[in-house]
Amino acid sequence: MKPNLFIGVMSGTSIDSVDAALMKINPKSWSFIGGHTIKFPKVLKSKLRELSRSQYKVDLKTLIELNYKTGHLFAKCVNKLLFKESIDPSSVKAIGLHGQTIMHHTATNFPGSLQIGDAALVAKETGITVVSNFRNNDIASGGEGAPFAPLFHSWLFLNKKVNRILINIGGVSNISLLLKNGNYKGYDIGPGNILMDSWSIANKKGDFDLKGQWAITGNINHRLLSEFKKDAFFKRKPPKSTGTDYFNLKWIKEKISINNKSLATADVQATLTELTVDIILDAIKKYPKESEIAFCGGGIKNNFLMSRIKHKLNKKINLTSDWGIDSKWVEAAGFSYLSKKRIDKIYSDLRLVTGSNVPTMLGGVFLPPEKINKLRGR
Repeated sequence: MKPNLFIGVMSGTSIDSVDAALMKINPKSWSFIGGHTIKFPKVLKSKLRELSRSQYKVDLKTLIELNYKTGHLFAKCVNKLLFKESIDPSSVKAIGLHGQTIMHHTATNFPGSLQIGDAALVAKETGITVVSNFRNNDIASGGEGAPFAPLFHSWLFLNKKVNRILINIGGVSNISLLLKNGNYKGYDIGPGNILMDSWSIANKKGDFDLKGQWAITGNINHRLLSEFKKDAFFKRKPPKSTGTDYFNLKWIKEKISINNKSLATADVQATLTELTVDIILDAIKKYPKESEIAFCGGGIKNNFLMSRIKHKLNKKINLTSDWGIDSKWVEAAGFSYLSKKRIDKIYSDLRLVTGSNVPTMLGGVFLPPEKINKLRGR
């Protein structure tokens, strides 16, 4: 009998690296076995960023080739993890593959979400069953297709003695409320790192503002901050989700043009940082005051951002490492869990998270060629 080993693979909206987490999942417990990270090659990263943030114009041949190259990179990350941990692929029951989001488009009568990274290729190159395309099952059931974080945050961090709030600051920030009675809910708050990263890239300050060192040199422009906060997304009630198709460089420039004032680029960066701080704090304040609070995601490495949150929240905050797993591996670990649920044919109830009408079985299953042939009796 196979050990209960599953792998989750995640790459965020920053398109910086791929994380793969190897998890042992038992009926009432989990353990993190190991993880591996692989950087996106510069050319591939550049093309994926252009595709996901330029909006609408895409050459289909390019899309197909990027789908293949991204899938190959995902498989390479998994194989390196297996080698590092001395795990035979046959010991792993499934890979949960989120894929690289190119477009998340749900505020329409014709909703959908596109992630690339060829799941069939990953299955072939690893020899492991892959579960992928998680979002569209939820969308077909009337949901937003995101976030899934509250579902796997509940699995990882639920505490029956205390309510917990978990903030994930990735490209997009989302919040999970984990109630001690076992219920959970959450939603996408809005931009996490994505606007800060986009402005940093546009002004040739690097792919991201390292530790917030650029933002700290600027001054918060409260008029511009107020303009940012007027955006309709922040007024929408949950369930709601968003992505780089909405919050991007174009969004920043449009808001600045409304402000109609020449601004120092560092002041804009400081103001974008404060926007992320304020929308996170506004979300936290809606939930029980006695809740424990923890943070995860790439944003926790931004020292200036986190110092502003701590200053304005004025309450003890934790990192997920205080709750049992390093922040770096939380999302990848979560998709290992979602793959297990799909392989075990267990429905996920996201009605209080994505707004789906019914519990849904998330993801499609892709078998490696040798398993397909075995099923056919070859």
